[in-house]
Amino acid sequence: MSGAIEHGRSSRFKSRGYLSDAAENRRANLLKRQQESRQNISEALRCLQKPPPPGRQLSKFRPWRRPPLSSPEWMNYPPTRLGSDWAVAAKCEGKRCVVVAAHGATTIRTRSGRYPRKGGPFTSCLPGGFESKGGKVGTTVLDCIFAPSEPNVLRALDVMVWNDHMLYDCDFQFRYFWLRGRLVEIGADRDCPVKFTAVEFSTATDKAVAEAYEYAKSMPRADGLLFYHWQVHYVLGPTPLILQWKDGNCSEYFLEGGQETESQGSPSDEMLDVPDLYTVLLCGSEGMLLTSDVPPVVVSRAEALSTDGSLVASEGDLLRFRILNPAQLCNVRESEVSRVAQLKSAGKASLVRTLPDSWSRILFQCRGRHNPLTVDDVLGSIRSEIRDQVMA
Repeated sequence: MSGAIEHGRSSRFKSRGYLSDAAENRRANLLKRQQESRQNISEALRCLQKPPPPGRQLSKFRPWRRPPLSSPEWMNYPPTRLGSDWAVAAKCEGKRCVVVAAHGATTIRTRSGRYPRKGGPFTSCLPGGFESKGGKVGTTVLDCIFAPSEPNVLRALDVMVWNDHMLYDCDFQFRYFWLRGRLVEIGADRDCPVKFTAVEFSTATDKAVAEAYEYAKSMPRADGLLFYHWQVHYVLGPTPLILQWKDGNCSEYFLEGGQETESQGSPSDEMLDVPDLYTVLLCGSEGMLLTSDVPPVVVSRAEALSTDGSLVASEGDLLRFRILNPAQLCNVRESEVSRVAQLKSAGKASLVRTLPDSWSRILFQCRGRHNPLTVDDVLGSIRSEIRDQVMA
C-alpha cells in the first residue's frame, strides 16, 4: 500500500513537471534581475557622486546614460487590491529630478541629466549638502519634483539614500515614513534656502482617492494622481508597481498635443479638438520600432512605414511618429500591436529625449481619446473589491 501511495505521489509531481520548470525559470529570472538591479544601482551611485564640473562646463555635463529614477506606468486598468495595497497622492506639475547632496553641496538633475535650477550647486540641510566640521560627509539621494514656478521648493517623492544609508531594497511604506520623519527632524521645510517637503501619500481607499482627486482639481498646477504599491522597492527604470493617472479635470496635460512637450485638456464628446497623437519609438535590430518596456513592445517595423525610402534610420535612433488609428489600439494585445498599428513618420525625436515611450503611455493616450479610464471607474474598482471581501 505504501508503495502505491509513493508511486501516486511521484506520478502526481511528474505530471506537473512543466509547472515546476516554469516556477524555476521565474525564480532564476528574478535572481538575475536582482543581480542586474544591484549592478545598475552601483553604477548609478557612482555617477551621482561625481562632483559637477565648475563654471560653463556645468550646462554640458551629462552624468548618466539612463536616468537613475524609477519610471511609473500609466494606469489603463485598476490593479487588484488597489484599496489596500496601494498608496495615492495628488501630483503637482513639474519635472522629475534626482537630488544629490554630497561633497558639501546639493545638485539637481532632470531625467535627461540637465540642471533645471539657476545658480548651480547650493547648500542644503540634507546630510551631505553642507560643509561639515566633523570630517566625513555622507551622501543623500532623493527623487523629487521640481517646478520652475517655485525654484526654491522641492517636493520629495521618494528617498534612495539618506546619509549613506542605502534604502533601495526597503519597501515604499518604510521609505515614505523614513523620509517624512527625517525631513521634519532637519527642518528641511523651513530653515533652508531651498525647502524640501514630502509629497503626502495615503492608503488608496475610495475616500482617499476621491479626496486626492478633489485636491488635485483645486491645485493651481496639478498633474493627476500617483499610485505607489506599499511593498515596491526602489527600481531604476519602468515598474508596474508605480502608476500615474490623470484626466482633463485634474491636469492641464491630459491629452498630449502635436509637439512633444505640448498638451491639451480633456476631449469633447464629438472629439473635434483632440490633438493628433504622436509617439517616440526606438529603432531596434532589423528595423523594429520598440517601446521602452522590458521586454519592449514591437509597435511596427521601419520598412513597413516607408516604401519610397524616405525614412532613413539606424539602430539606436529615437524616431517620432503620428499614430493614425488610436481607436483600434485601445483593446489590442501587445503581441498584435505591430499588425494593427498604423504610423506616419514625423522625423527624428528631439535631442532632449533619451528614451522611447512606454506602451502604457501610448495606450493611455489612445484610450484617453476614445475610452478613457475615469475616476469613477477607479473608485468603482475599489468599492467592488470591498464588497467582494465582505461577501467572502
